[in-house]
Amino acid sequence: MNQDGAYVLVVEDSSIQAEMLRRILVDDGHQVTLAHDGREGLQMARAERPDLIISDITMPVMDGFALCRAIRDDAALCQTPVILLTAMSDVRDILRGLNAGADTYLTKPYDRDALRGRVRSALDRSAPRAAGPALDLTAWIGDEAFEVRAGAQQILDLLLSTYCNAMEQNRLLQSTQDQLTLLNSQLQAEVERKSAALLEHERKLGAEREKLLRKEADHFRRLHNTLIESVTALASTVERRDPYTSGHQQRVATLAVLIGKELALSEFELEGLQLAGVVHDVGKIRIPAEILAKPGRLDEFEYGFIKTHAQVGYEILKNINFPWPIAEIVGQHHERLDGSGYPKGLRGDDILLQARILAVADVVESMSTTRPYRRALGVEVAIEEIQRGAGVKFDPEVVAAFLRIHQNGLWAPEVA
Repeated sequence: MNQDGAYVLVVEDSSIQAEMLRRILVDDGHQVTLAHDGREGLQMARAERPDLIISDITMPVMDGFALCRAIRDDAALCQTPVILLTAMSDVRDILRGLNAGADTYLTKPYDRDALRGRVRSALDRSAPRAAGPALDLTAWIGDEAFEVRAGAQQILDLLLSTYCNAMEQNRLLQSTQDQLTLLNSQLQAEVERKSAALLEHERKLGAEREKLLRKEADHFRRLHNTLIESVTALASTVERRDPYTSGHQQRVATLAVLIGKELALSEFELEGLQLAGVVHDVGKIRIPAEILAKPGRLDEFEYGFIKTHAQVGYEILKNINFPWPIAEIVGQHHERLDGSGYPKGLRGDDILLQARILAVADVVESMSTTRPYRRALGVEVAIEEIQRGAGVKFDPEVVAAFLRIHQNGLWAPEVA
């Protein structure tokens, strides 16, 4: 049979698979007709007498085995070569195809060259199918026996197609494995490249972040130091107006920090307490120097003027963005537990702990040093004063902390 321009009937229920087959065959110069199941394929074969029938096995209505048997039983079609297409690879299906009268078969997925080879082989077959006796054989698959009846040429063709299928599948498998190996190698190389690039990018980002953080930390440290220096300078300005109390604020701050440590305040809290102590009398900047330095006792008006310094200190400091409540501590350092203090008459826990610490430190330091209107009273008198006021005017825990400090020799008054 001439291979060129053969009339091929394709029986395939998958429209996609059927169209793929049609395009390959048409590209090779063949005329192609499509049927969608075995029954339709048989009807078209009887009506149009194709040169070759290519049929899928698994189809609705009539499968490929039944179609092949019907073609072999039809006197007008029995010599028509049949190629079975199947996704099945079980040897039992191959034997069923042999018994059904198939000339050859092709396992899906297949490529164009394998299909063209099967078509060429089927169309080249010159010997009539009836030539030679049918052979009755028994094939053993494991412990199962299968009876096979087929002609010698049919068996040889099917054996050759089986071998070719196996070789083709092995080639496809090897090709797939080679492609996978190549893709895996390329993927690994790409992953390593991307990972290296990502790590380098992250390293650079980390270095930039660290640089920015160091820069910000330095900036904040400079701002912090500038703030402390400015406040300290402000406190020094106040003390220069009152030479009798020069150094008082710093000494109060030092004692307050010792008490704070005894009460287990954090380093952060101690730093805020130190700063509040340094500026606790900053409000005195608005009090006339003659009142601050008056050698005798203050009259009621003058003492009332002096008492404004706590609130004035609060007003001066309240708009400065400290990380601690400095303005509140300064504004409360003359408050007393029983509400007898000033400027607001706060009671108990309404007074900040740092302000309660400053209250004790301020009283002890003031009584232990010389003032414009009197000589130093001494630390023992100061101790009697705060012990008498413990739990009434002064926080008893703060008083107890100071007494432990004094008894352990951690603090002694400086004579100003």
